[in-house]
Amino acid sequence: MSFSSLGLPPLLLDAVNQSGYQTATPVQQAVIPLALDGRDVLASAETGTGKTAAFALPLLSHLMQQQADELSSSNRLRALIMTPTRELAMQIEQNLIKYSQFTSISSLAVYGGASINPQRKALEQGVDVLVATPGRLFDIIGQHELDLSFVTHLVIDEADRMLDLGFVKDIEKVKRLIARQHQTMMFSATYSELVKMLAAKMLNDPEYVHVETQTTAANVAQQVYKVDTRRKAELLSELIGKHNWQQVMVFTSRKETADHLYRELTLDGIKSAVFHGDKSQGARNRALEEFKTGQLRVLIATDLAARGLDIQALPRVINFELPEECEDYVHRIGRTGRAGLGGEAISLVSPQEWELLGAIEQLIEQSLPALVPTGYEEGAPLPARYRDVAPEKTKKVIKHKRGKPAQADAKPTRKGKYAKAKK
Repeated sequence: MSFSSLGLPPLLLDAVNQSGYQTATPVQQAVIPLALDGRDVLASAETGTGKTAAFALPLLSHLMQQQADELSSSNRLRALIMTPTRELAMQIEQNLIKYSQFTSISSLAVYGGASINPQRKALEQGVDVLVATPGRLFDIIGQHELDLSFVTHLVIDEADRMLDLGFVKDIEKVKRLIARQHQTMMFSATYSELVKMLAAKMLNDPEYVHVETQTTAANVAQQVYKVDTRRKAELLSELIGKHNWQQVMVFTSRKETADHLYRELTLDGIKSAVFHGDKSQGARNRALEEFKTGQLRVLIATDLAARGLDIQALPRVINFELPEECEDYVHRIGRTGRAGLGGEAISLVSPQEWELLGAIEQLIEQSLPALVPTGYEEGAPLPARYRDVAPEKTKKVIKHKRGKPAQADAKPTRKGKYAKAKK
């Protein structure tokens, strides 16, 4: 179905065409007409299915109509989008700017980890749409008396993750602060009982939209490599070098593992960066930008990045550790194979993770092909730097050739063995 058949204004259609979109995705086809009619909506669809456009385009359409009817007041803030993470807030704002490029509608993202003063000053200049993480939103409300009483459109994005992070009371409080007559749209990757309970409190006679899609993208080739925990970093370096991969997103379940892996890749001459909650927002922004522009070959991320990051044409994702929540596997590999492109998802699975792999396969309703890489068979001799380390200890300390534990500030001593493709 084309966007032109959904009832959107010409200026928004021009922006959609400029963005290169050809046809509306299933969630966009289902949600946009309902949202344009002013209905409250609870929509469940997986990450990467076009949910942002599904709520942003009808929201912008309503604001354009308000401007045409001269209903806007001196306080221009009329739409609020709440989202759980900084990265997702920034991505949504970028999409809003793209979709509203031929209109006079302005938007702003506010989030923690950055100075509040520039965000406050931008708000004082007046914006139509505010994208906010809950913590920073209530900082601004409490410290600078932000008035939400003119907000007539509320969007709760990634509602399931918002609940996981304990933001339910913040969401309920926002509903009490906005205009009495308003439209609310909630979007969630899962339809849990908690999401349904929140929807019952937040939505007025809602339409329920559940988009049936593949549990994992059909155009993502998935592969499992069986490997000893102690040799995962070695195998990852070898794969990157042997295949000359230039852009790889690697997911770990723990920040400590991410930091350790960064040190290992550095010792092997592979340029990488770490992306997790202990890094400053500036460091995370730099790492993401360098990864997108090809200055880094590897971005090592925790599940903080599994939702919200949109990296165009990302060729592959590596699960260095399987996620503890099976649903996060779907979100991780959803970073590749987007917009109709092909992608590859590889999971490095140790014997301790087989039970978790089974749960993931049950969730996605498919058995993943598994192999043992040559030289990594069970019983194969370990490299010298691993021989004295028990598998359960490798998350914290790995001994290198010199026999000393790697420290956070250790300088690289191992030559870049896998930095270049093997001839």
